[in-house]
Amino acid sequence: MFRSHVTNQLAAYCHGELAPEESRCVAEHLMSCQRCRREYEEIRFGVQLVTHLRRASAPATLWPELELQLDHMEAAQHARPEPARSLFTFRPLVAAGVALLLVTSLSLWFYFRLTRPAWEVVSVAGQPRIGSRAIGTAGKLSLGEWLETDDSSRARISVGDIGQVQVEPNSQVKLVAARKSEHRLSLQRGKMHAFIWAPPRQFFVDTPSAVAVDLGCAYTLEVNDDGQGLLLVTSGWVAFEWKGRESFVPAGAACVTRPALGPGTPYFSDSSDEFIGALERFDTAKADDAVRAAALEKVLALARERDALTLWHLLARTNDNERGLVYDRLAKLIPPPSEVTREGVLRGDKQMRDLWWNQLGLGTAEFWRLWKGPAPNR
Repeated sequence: MFRSHVTNQLAAYCHGELAPEESRCVAEHLMSCQRCRREYEEIRFGVQLVTHLRRASAPATLWPELELQLDHMEAAQHARPEPARSLFTFRPLVAAGVALLLVTSLSLWFYFRLTRPAWEVVSVAGQPRIGSRAIGTAGKLSLGEWLETDDSSRARISVGDIGQVQVEPNSQVKLVAARKSEHRLSLQRGKMHAFIWAPPRQFFVDTPSAVAVDLGCAYTLEVNDDGQGLLLVTSGWVAFEWKGRESFVPAGAACVTRPALGPGTPYFSDSSDEFIGALERFDTAKADDAVRAAALEKVLALARERDALTLWHLLARTNDNERGLVYDRLAKLIPPPSEVTREGVLRGDKQMRDLWWNQLGLGTAEFWRLWKGPAPNR
């Protein structure tokens, strides 16, 4: 069914009308087919426009004005010699139309009231709670509600029809948005595992210091009581964002986020403790601090070719003197393309950094398609 293009299924997919297995197949196809992806974006854009239309009530003076106009029309017709039976039936037609409009408006109001977005929640262990009520075997998490687990309970959330989230003990999660183009949770504290098969940039998780943006992946996200978070990606990509600061985290990598600082520099999970410790000192030290300088020196000395991911991010997080050191070390590990110059990188040329990213061997062509569209021209 899905061996060729999925154009005929896109409208139903966008409105959540496909069965879960069909939805998953369409999502997988969209990840690799630019043609269907473009058509899907056009359909989704139209849906977004409709959702932003405002409802407006008819003005209170509408009916008196209609009555006056009808009276004038009837008086004019009486003055004519020919019969105008069709005009005499105009008033009841208007009344019927107004009545139909009122019935339709009330029906829509009740429909949207009764179909307020909510996600299915299943108890995996113990007695998770939604607000002040225990959910028992299953329940529904509505917009604005909190799901909480104690030290002996766990829960599984169905993220619409695009994935699942398992919430571990001692966690607090809130449903923030449940639209077709935006599925959003807030993890205030605790730990969750997400498995998402939707097209990229539809599932978001807010934390106290960053937003995790899904690019079609599986990951674990944990937030401590002090607001510090840790992201571990097991498949695909996740972007960590905060006030214009971005960290791109591929499968097998991790990234820490801290209150007031935002996402730190990502690193591969198999890095040495010494490398990770030095990177933490660099991320948390103040600019031009001796601790920061020593930490950067240690990071560069211990960096493997695989750690080009970390060094590439450091190009945007260092001052002029530091950036030169990072450039030289990264150039030895992964030589830059011919269009990238030391002078350009040192002055903060973003396009040159992006071109160098394509050399890192991290599935970067796929990343650019998911995150920013086509890769920069070389």
